[in-house]
Amino acid sequence: MRDTNLLELIRELLTSELAFQEIFKKYRNGKLRFSDVSSWVDDQGHSPLFHLKEQSHRIFRNQSEKAFREEGLLDLVIGSIFHEAMKLRENVYQLEIYRPRYVQYKSQIKKRDYEKNYLQQFERIITRAEQGVLLGMAETHSLFHDAMEQLIDLFKKHSKNPYWVRFLVDYHPLIKKTYGPQRAKKIFQMIFKNGISEAYALTGLSYLESEHYDLSTHYFLKALRAGTSDSKFHLLLLFSQGMDAYFKNAYSRVITLWKRLVRLPVPPSIKKTYFKKMEEVCRKIKNELEEEKRLALAKKAETLADQILKML
Repeated sequence: MRDTNLLELIRELLTSELAFQEIFKKYRNGKLRFSDVSSWVDDQGHSPLFHLKEQSHRIFRNQSEKAFREEGLLDLVIGSIFHEAMKLRENVYQLEIYRPRYVQYKSQIKKRDYEKNYLQQFERIITRAEQGVLLGMAETHSLFHDAMEQLIDLFKKHSKNPYWVRFLVDYHPLIKKTYGPQRAKKIFQMIFKNGISEAYALTGLSYLESEHYDLSTHYFLKALRAGTSDSKFHLLLLFSQGMDAYFKNAYSRVITLWKRLVRLPVPPSIKKTYFKKMEEVCRKIKNELEEEKRLALAKKAETLADQILKML
């Protein structure tokens, strides 16, 4: 459960960073509006950044000191991002709503003492708001940058954890958008010896162990297409495809796939782990086909089962 909650927090952090990239781009192009910031952060519970901050507090505020040192730093970072963003929101509001009114008032001002005082105060307020936006953008940009670097370390730390590996694969498009395609590629190469292909392969193994054969098939295919050099994943793909076909009652396809598998060089570890299951499935298929009077296909299933048994 903790992995699930932490990974959901990381997904929202990546999404918030992506949203800030758009805000920062508009700011640099002189097109930033208050609505852009207000939809991203508020203190009423209606914005993504508010939800991110609250979720972070729920996860980390009751953690042990060790957990806080290792991962809980994210809570400080996320809280800091939220408060900088709230200040940024206020300053952008000042510039968009009050600066035009101040400029209009300045052109109409009379020379009464209190008006002169107003003018000086408004100038200070607007100047502070301009400086606040400049500083707020810089601080928020820096905090997000460091948070993204910390995430890379967390990904490396949890590179053997199937939940984290699945996350990296499932949210690969989000990671590419956040870090950029080239940096994302380098990140996967830092985390996994063979890059994204290894991540796909490990995800396939994870789903295979939990008997989600449709998903293990999907990720073994992606691993092979991404260039994995380990031939065992071709064997595991054929096994997964066969099991997926079996549960879909596509018995002829099971036999075709596994005939291909047993013709290939199969390491003892694969035989020990998967061939007994293959034999059992072929026997079940044979029995079911005999009940259906599909005797020719039943005979093929029995022959394949006998062949697999001899290989054990």
